[in-house]
Amino acid sequence: MLLHFSLILTERTAVLKNKWIYVVLYFPAAVNVIAFGYNASAKEQYNLIYTAAGWVNISANGWGDVYFNLYYICFTTAGLLLLWNWARRSKDPIKKKQGYLLMFSHSMALIAGTATDVIMNTYASVKLPQLAPVIVLLPTTAMFYAIRRYGLMGLGKSEKAEPGQILSNVNLDRFIKIMSFLYVIGGMLNFASQYFFNQQAPRFGFILLFSLFFFVNGLLLTLIKYIPAKKDVKEGVFIIIMLASILLIALSYVESASVTAWSAPFIIVMLSVLFNKRFMILWIGVPILITQIYIWVRMPEAMVQVDGSDYLARIGILGITLWLAYFVNRVYVQRLEDNEAQIRFQKLVARISGDFVKVSESDLDEKINELLELCGEHFQVERAFYIPLSNHPEAYEWSREGKEQADTFISRLNGKGFAWWLKELVHTGQLKVTDVDMLPPEAGAEQALFSSHKIKSLISVPVRNKGRILGLLLLTSVKAARSFGQNHQQLLRILANLLSDALVKVEAQREISYMAYYDALTGFPNHTLFKNQLEESIRSAGENDRHIGVLFIDLDAFKIVNDTIGHLGGDEMLKQVTSRIAGCLHEQDMVSRFGGDEFLVKVAGIERVEDIEKMAESIINAIARPVIVKGQEFFITASAGIAVYPGDGESTEELIRNADLAMYAAKEKGKNQYLLCSPAMKEQVSEKTQLTNSLYRALERNELVLHYQPQVNVQTKEIVGLEALIRWNNPELGMISPAAFIPLAEQTGLILPIGKWVLETACRQMKEWQELGVQGIRMAVNLSVVQFKDRNLLSIVERTLRETGLGPEYLELEITESAAADGDDNILEVLHALKELGVSISIDDFGSGYSSLSRLKTMPVDRIKIDMQFVRGISTGNEDEAIAKTIIQLAKNLKLQVIAEGVETGEQFAFFNKNKCDEIQGYFFYKPMPASEVESILLDMNGIPNN
Repeated sequence: MLLHFSLILTERTAVLKNKWIYVVLYFPAAVNVIAFGYNASAKEQYNLIYTAAGWVNISANGWGDVYFNLYYICFTTAGLLLLWNWARRSKDPIKKKQGYLLMFSHSMALIAGTATDVIMNTYASVKLPQLAPVIVLLPTTAMFYAIRRYGLMGLGKSEKAEPGQILSNVNLDRFIKIMSFLYVIGGMLNFASQYFFNQQAPRFGFILLFSLFFFVNGLLLTLIKYIPAKKDVKEGVFIIIMLASILLIALSYVESASVTAWSAPFIIVMLSVLFNKRFMILWIGVPILITQIYIWVRMPEAMVQVDGSDYLARIGILGITLWLAYFVNRVYVQRLEDNEAQIRFQKLVARISGDFVKVSESDLDEKINELLELCGEHFQVERAFYIPLSNHPEAYEWSREGKEQADTFISRLNGKGFAWWLKELVHTGQLKVTDVDMLPPEAGAEQALFSSHKIKSLISVPVRNKGRILGLLLLTSVKAARSFGQNHQQLLRILANLLSDALVKVEAQREISYMAYYDALTGFPNHTLFKNQLEESIRSAGENDRHIGVLFIDLDAFKIVNDTIGHLGGDEMLKQVTSRIAGCLHEQDMVSRFGGDEFLVKVAGIERVEDIEKMAESIINAIARPVIVKGQEFFITASAGIAVYPGDGESTEELIRNADLAMYAAKEKGKNQYLLCSPAMKEQVSEKTQLTNSLYRALERNELVLHYQPQVNVQTKEIVGLEALIRWNNPELGMISPAAFIPLAEQTGLILPIGKWVLETACRQMKEWQELGVQGIRMAVNLSVVQFKDRNLLSIVERTLRETGLGPEYLELEITESAAADGDDNILEVLHALKELGVSISIDDFGSGYSSLSRLKTMPVDRIKIDMQFVRGISTGNEDEAIAKTIIQLAKNLKLQVIAEGVETGEQFAFFNKNKCDEIQGYFFYKPMPASEVESILLDMNGIPNN
């Protein structure tokens, strides 16, 4: 068994996979038992003489002694060699110490046992009793010391009992080991008391068999922990073995009324309190009582001679009882301490959890330092650390009063050169060092660092989140080396998890704050943070009588560049532009991407307006420098508007609004420049705002009206068409020109409902005139480019014609040349679709745009209108006449009708008549008129009575 144990201990378990090795191990032992115990010639192997020291066996020097000595020397030497080789080769300092300790204790037992049992009784005149059973306690004690000191062959079970249990798994195994050891001791004690101290002639067979029974029970108890069964089953088997052995002891001494052995049942009764099952006490107590009653009935009276064996047995039973009483007391005390420790830890966790639930970025450092202090006090260590493994600028440390800070230790440990430290943490999830002096050779750097800071023991666990190590939680003991148990590791992991949750929460708060206050593309403040900082600056400037400048910057024609280089290239350009703007600012200033290609700049603490103008100039110049994107050089400019506190506003919104206003003025003036906000700009915006607000109510208040201007055939001078012209009759501002409000309608989107109303009103009016008898006259309606981009335009025209009953051949839709020249294929598709409805299409303001002849050829156009700017120049001797002739000739060549717009004089009319222009429109014949006036003219022209 000793050699088998040595093979397992020295990690030679691969040898045990061969089944024949068990024959080699246990067959010689079986031969010994038979040859020296149950063989007929066994008596010849013993030569017993009675001496003052007791019965002594004198070696007979026969074949049995030779065989036994050879077996004893070979097996013991093999075990010693295994232990020596294990200790020599092992790199683990703890295993080395265990190996040399066990080898030394086994060597001493070998030497002492050989001296007392062989040499003294064979070759010396002084005879000694065989003390090998007592000497074997030396290596046994060494094993127990190794288990206690180094955790020899420990399985890493928890020393804490499960809820509702008295014995933990570790204590149960320890308890079973103790009882196994006590059975071995009991067997030796039985043999010694009966063999050496019994006054009667020893019954060698009975003594050996009874001692063997003790040894077998000890072996069975040892094997219990290897049974693959639940804890309750193991406890039941243990109690059965104990109960059977106690009852057998009592019955074996029934002849002497169990005078000495009667107290043995008290041992198992005392042990039963460790198992928290009440029926077990009943299960144990009933058989013991029945046994005692049986002995009473069997031997109601007995005269017993008490000799040395009885006294030795009593001393042994009392010693075992005291030992077990100490163990039971320790179990209960430990259980109470565990409960108290658990309560303290629960309070600790509750306090830390409560703190971390409310943790924020502002008080994170305070909460972590408080956590370290609580950990240090709870685990009774001198220092506690949290070492972040991220870009955190510093670690956290708590030191017990009187202990110096270990800043250099933290900075070095957080650096490189400690491969063993990080490897252990990553692979095992913890680092526990009971004694720094016992670290392996590969941990030389760590050992030197720990020793330089007088650290004796330490325990560390990583603070993880989703597999990522955020940092290390580290506790160190400086006063003395101490052992950190499994419960320490578990508790520290719980605290590490709480810390991880708090760190993740604060990190999430940081990310949310970053997303809320910083631009995701450039990393600079967004408009929210800009406004907050601007408000702070306004409050400070009000107290210090300083100016604050706000620049609203917009890149000129960025869309064209973005379409050229793609969105990723455009993003890169925006990043570079933002950095250039930031490079022109002072420390107290701020740049923010307001959205898209717009930027806001805050210039704080300026004394003169000229200072902000200089900065704006430098920003405009910086942006104008070439930008390198994807290895290609690009040029871009910017327009900027400036608003200054307090003259241009005393609030954030007012300053930004006025800076925006000045920026648009800079664009209108030619771009690539800056303008200061002025009172005139503000007044213009105010009027525009008032006009826009009134426009929203114009339709529902019936303030919009249509006037109609006739279109006249040049040859016949008859009205062949009418153009519907919108007017706005505002109750406060009077009649407002379309040039003033149509751009506003296009900007606000009101052009869509207004355009729909114009189309429906004009078509309905034309249908009414037709019903009065007016024939052969078309109605021309202007369409905005915004209407052409409305996907519902085709359905609106179709529905209007259907609902009003006007034939499509009487409707002409006018589109400006600039809209027609747009490269958008969608407009071309809409024109063809409208043409298929039967309406006619005309191009308004022809000659003012940049339409190409190739595009004009592809459009389904019926008529072009010469822009009035060329009409005004006719008869004044300039180039307008040539342009007008060219347009007329072009229209004729393309088989298109042509109409001159804005004809006001006889010379102009004569020119267009001479050059065969088809139609004219203008004050020379008719001005735009309300429907009632136009109606009278149309009725008179058609000879229809005007009622």
